[in-house]
Parts: sequence; structure tokens; C-alpha cells
Amino acid sequence: MFKKILKGLTGNLDDIAKNVAKVQKSKSEGAHHDMLDAYIQGDFQKAFDSGAASVGYTTMNTATEDPNDPQLQPVHGITVYDYAAGAAKVGEGCSEEQVCRALGVERPQWDEAQTTWNNRMRDDKTMNVMNVYSKYFGMVKDHEKLGSLQPENTPTTDIPSGDAAANLQRLETDKHYFFEIQGALQAAYDNGIDGAQWLIDNLGLTISQVNGAGTKWMNNFNTMAEMMDYQDQKKNEYSQRFAQESGTGGIVDDINF
Repeated sequence: MFKKILKGLTGNLDDIAKNVAKVQKSKSEGAHHDMLDAYIQGDFQKAFDSGAASVGYTTMNTATEDPNDPQLQPVHGITVYDYAAGAAKVGEGCSEEQVCRALGVERPQWDEAQTTWNNRMRDDKTMNVMNVYSKYFGMVKDHEKLGSLQPENTPTTDIPSGDAAANLQRLETDKHYFFEIQGALQAAYDNGIDGAQWLIDNLGLTISQVNGAGTKWMNNFNTMAEMMDYQDQKKNEYSQRFAQESGTGGIVDDINF
């Protein structure tokens, strides 16, 4: 998906370059000039931010948290950070009841907050609420009440908890490892393997944990532009390995994580 976005961005920038040449960089096209200049300098993130701004969108880099913004007001005391972190924990395997207890709210309050926050993100044409939510989704481990919350019924895996924690830490700090695992996931699904279960079996992690750990990588267009070819390379490597296996075991015995 992100590769398509980058290709679309490049095509858009090429069109802008032609227009700029025709008008000799008229001042009325300031936003397009910022986007073009960033692209020429190889700063894909700045180009993306400028391009988004030119059509009225925010990004994670440009999203704002105005305390007076009605779209960011807590719902039953549940802030956007609470909701994003809670959603991340549910994705890790925690129950919504666990999240409610940790936040000190009743389940009906959580359900109403969930509906309200989802509606706000859906209806916000600037994508500001969505980008603020996405930022906090990747900060779940720092949440005061939810950061240390563990699922009562953890997914069954043979990976020791210490190894799983080390894998999670590596995903957060090693971009090559993160994009390798993204390639492996794509290859797994392409070969009829349940990618979510593959993560649990081989890393001891859920998809939500992996995605949360990689938020900073996936929301930096400079990083994505740099790593897309590497991810494709790893996808092909894993796909070849998966295709040689029955899919019932021993899939990655000879792959070093």
C-alpha cells in the first residue's frame, strides 16, 4: 500500500514540476513549490507533509492538539490517548473489560467513547483526529494506566516472554528488522499462511504489537522510501522458503531472527 502511495506521490510531483516550469514558479503555487523542492532534495516526508497541506489534510507530523478543539474533547473522561492505547491493548489480546477496569470507567462508557471517537475520525475531513490517534496508538507502552496491562488470556506460543519482549524492542529500534517482518507477513499471506498466527508462533507477538512498534517507521515517508525495496527483497526470500514448506511446521527453522 505504501509503495503505491509513494509512486502516486512521485507522479504527482512530476506533474507539479511541469506546471512549475510553465509558470516559472509563480508565487500563487507556493504549496506546490514547497512540495517540489522537498522532492528534489530527497525529503519525501516534507514533500508528503506539504502535499497533504495543499489539499487540506494533516499528517502525523503536522497534526495539532488544540485543547479547545471540540473534536478532541474526552468522552466520559476517555481521552484520545486513552482510546488509542485501549484499542492497541485490545489488539494485543486484552479484553475490553480489562481496559475499562484499568481506566476506571464502566463498559457502557467505553462503548460510547469508542463510537464517538470512531465517528470523529471518520467525519474529520482534515484527518487531524486520525493522525493524533495514530500517534498515540504507537505510544501505548508509555500510557500511565495501560502501558503495563497484560492480556488475561495470552495467545499460546512457545516463545519465552523474554524473547518476545526482545523481539518487540528490536522492532522498535531496528528498521531493517521491522521491514523484514513486514515482508515476511506479506509472504505468509501470499502463501496461504495465517500471518497473525505466524507472528505468535515465531515472535511471540500479535499483529497489534508489531504495528504499534513500527508506527514511527510507517509514518516516516523518508524511511518508507528507503526501505520499500528491502521489504520486497525480504518478501521474496520468505516467499521462496514458505513455498518449499508444507505450511504445517518448520517454516522458518533456518531463518535467523
